Amino acid sequence: MIKRCIIATALLPFLANAAPFETCPSQAFLMQDNNAKMYGIDLASGRTNIIASTLRLNGSEDTASVNAIGFNFKDQYLYGFRKESKQVVRIEQTVEGETTHYDSTALTVSGLPSGVHFFVGDVKVSGEAPAEGEPDTRTSSYYIYNKGNGLYEIPISDNLSAPLTATRVSGSQNWGMTVYDFAFHPITNKLYAMESDGDLFEVSLDGSSPELVTRLDIGSDTGAFGAAYFGVQDVYDEETGTTSENIVFYVSNNGSGNIFKVDLTNVPDDKSGYNPTTEIFTLGPKSGQNDGARCAIAKVEVTDESMDFGDAPLPYRSALDNNGARHVFDPNQDNQNLIYLGQTVDGENINTSTDMNIDYSDSSDDGVTLATDFAAGLTAQVIVNASQASSLYAWFDWNQDGTFSDDEKAIDKVNLSAGDNSILIDVPSDAVNGTSWARFRVTDGEEETLTAYGAVQGGEVEDYEFETYGSESYPGQNDWITLAFEDRWPYLDDSDFNDLVLHYRTTKYFSSEGVTSYRIEGEIIGVGASYHNGFAVRLYEKDANTGTVKTVATNQINTDNASLFINGQAVNRAIIEPGRTDAIAIIAQDIWDHVNVQNGCEYFRTDVNCDVNEKVTFSVTLPLVNAITAENAPGNLLDPFIFASDDHYHGDVITDGNYRGLEIHVKNQAPTEAFNSALLSVEADDNSDPSSSIYFQTANGIPFALAVGSPWRHPHERVDINSAYSKFADFAINNGASSPLWFNTVDTNITIQLGAEQ
Repeated sequence: MIKRCIIATALLPFLANAAPFETCPSQAFLMQDNNAKMYGIDLASGRTNIIASTLRLNGSEDTASVNAIGFNFKDQYLYGFRKESKQVVRIEQTVEGETTHYDSTALTVSGLPSGVHFFVGDVKVSGEAPAEGEPDTRTSSYYIYNKGNGLYEIPISDNLSAPLTATRVSGSQNWGMTVYDFAFHPITNKLYAMESDGDLFEVSLDGSSPELVTRLDIGSDTGAFGAAYFGVQDVYDEETGTTSENIVFYVSNNGSGNIFKVDLTNVPDDKSGYNPTTEIFTLGPKSGQNDGARCAIAKVEVTDESMDFGDAPLPYRSALDNNGARHVFDPNQDNQNLIYLGQTVDGENINTSTDMNIDYSDSSDDGVTLATDFAAGLTAQVIVNASQASSLYAWFDWNQDGTFSDDEKAIDKVNLSAGDNSILIDVPSDAVNGTSWARFRVTDGEEETLTAYGAVQGGEVEDYEFETYGSESYPGQNDWITLAFEDRWPYLDDSDFNDLVLHYRTTKYFSSEGVTSYRIEGEIIGVGASYHNGFAVRLYEKDANTGTVKTVATNQINTDNASLFINGQAVNRAIIEPGRTDAIAIIAQDIWDHVNVQNGCEYFRTDVNCDVNEKVTFSVTLPLVNAITAENAPGNLLDPFIFASDDHYHGDVITDGNYRGLEIHVKNQAPTEAFNSALLSVEADDNSDPSSSIYFQTANGIPFALAVGSPWRHPHERVDINSAYSKFADFAINNGASSPLWFNTVDTNITIQLGAEQ
């Protein structure tokens, strides 16, 4: 346990006459500008206030700059170095009526080099704090440093009117350390300082030179670190369930204002391999001239409810002790123009994770609606309600490791308008299935960027639990099957297999309970049909080896939330065909309604020199009412097929007006319940035999529909597939037992050259 003075939370504004500062204030002090201004900064929040817009010297306003400040927690005074007169000064509070001034008193110090300005300094206090009522036998010294001149110790006497003597630390004039501030560790009394590139040095004051501890990871935030502090922070250990007091080193970058924290509770003697975690703790003020001091034994903690914290439970970082995300939601303390999500914002006092509510709930986390499921490989939607124009960041813990890592930033400084904003989230294909957390942070956008942790002035943080669904795609997440149909069935006709050609992929999504939804997507790359055909997919799978059938019933589809997009535009009609037992998704009632033929061409991307039209994309999402176990859920190819469009002539085979009853499926796939089985008795090229489970093939095995296991160049109009692919007949007649890679032997002069690539 650190023995320290009683810690209060703010500077006392009204004292009588000249007096020291409040006992061990928790605020840090910053001295900035050529005409010294003194600020107080709350390290927990980054909130800054002006303590003194100017200092006084001998009762009159002083226009000098003061640097190298250090706080003496034995006598509660600040000490610094006045640049213009090259003097050591003590800074105290002076009350005149209801006005508090901050006065510098020049001390008489001998032993310092003449004309040298010292801008690096701190105070070391040695000895144990006295028990109540006992005399204080501690000693204190003010240390100042100038590269090339060295480090000087000035013992501080209780009688400051007495002359003081500065002594140079042996050999310090030869130190190569270039630093802009340093601070004394309150336990070991060693000095710590950081150079502009992140090199952290330890000075033992035993006659040895500064020792490089390690190079801290400060990213690109290099430059002068003009303010350094130590502080005490309560830290909760999840493994042991105990809270300890850690000693933390804070350094502030002049240019960015970022204040980094480094835990230096236990620095080993052997520094090899020692690499303490370094991260941005909060954002302080920027300045070209910056110097800091702080009572090193005061706690860094939150004492009010001025900050909104994240709410995700451990191991997520939400409390102060693990530098959780937090916002001073009313930085000007005027309740005006606040930036937040939803209808309200409020604050919490969460110093350690044990301070969080057991259910981690926050009634003001009301600004984000997770509008769709989060399924691996899909795009999800969130609706974000903002109080005013602002900037939004969000992280999703896709891999469920309990951290919001940089590569999990799904929204990066997106501009929001006041009110509702619709935002799409791309869910990674490798997102882990199960429950996880997301963190949303809204700000005024003044920052260059933002991480999932640390303090921000203004805005709000909201954490949400969500569920990610796993996925299984056929043939693969980024791969295609090519489907090619001949629409003259039961007649084979020209066998060019380009009446409808499309790339095709299916994906099923699952939770811990089983398959929860399906997605079918593709792109139409060729239409060489004079007939009008529709395209549909039955959620059906038959195991060729066992004969086992898996299917999804129509009443298992959540039709209210099903969606169909063609060329990126939502199609507003029923997707699941009504009146069917098996779920059949009608993707297009008539393919010709969705394609545009190139000028001078008869068909869509099947004629010679007619292959530059953009593909027609489609995507259908079919959520289920209840999850289906993986063993019972169909998958892989499912059952894609074409059918005759209503009210369009489709050959003399249809005599009763039942256009929908004509279906064409891949080889040996049984038709749907909507199929007109009377068509099987027509004398034609088809040789289907339901009793033998033979469908949609000729007597010698030529199919009427192909499923090619990769992107594929389809033949030109009226070019027989056997001319374009010389090994196709061998493959078809032998049911795939020979020439399985028939599609790799192609005559490129009679196929659409860009069918696969464009």
